[in-house]
Amino acid sequence: MSLFGWTPGIGDPTIYGWIAVAAYAVGTLCCAWASTKAPKRERRFWLALALIMAFLGANKQLDLQTLFTDAAKVEAKRQGWYFERHRYQLIFILSLAAASTAAVILLLKRASRASGPTRGAIVGLASLLLFVLVRASSFHKVDWFIGLHLGGIRANHLLELGGIALVTGFAFAATRKNGRRRAA
Repeated sequence: MSLFGWTPGIGDPTIYGWIAVAAYAVGTLCCAWASTKAPKRERRFWLALALIMAFLGANKQLDLQTLFTDAAKVEAKRQGWYFERHRYQLIFILSLAAASTAAVILLLKRASRASGPTRGAIVGLASLLLFVLVRASSFHKVDWFIGLHLGGIRANHLLELGGIALVTGFAFAATRKNGRRRAA
């Protein structure tokens, strides 16, 4: 079965790919656990973050961004603007960056009275959004960053695993009694 040239399968069969999927799974479970243990006003945040982590983990191997890119390419060709695609790609990347930045700022503003673990998880989420942005833009000539090696590890691996680790660590902290602020 092929959809716009994309076929379902394992998107990243490398050891790093499977480590990332496992890390997302652990992060998903920790966020789900935090949604039952965190202060009541923060539980929806943790549940939403669990869903985001589950989606990102599934996407790691399903490679849905390639499906999106392939579908956009087919549509661009069909509508006759494929040869002007670089302008639209730039608009897409800038829109994604603006939406991600606005989401993080809004979350941080709304979380001003939240527990430390919740605010920390927002920083981890911001890191993951940056990773998604870099990956999306890698289709559009930002491969230099993805290819950087820092201490023998590719920069995008550090960014993704770092974001996962932040979210997971803060989710775990949210389940601990002394990791939470008392309700005001």
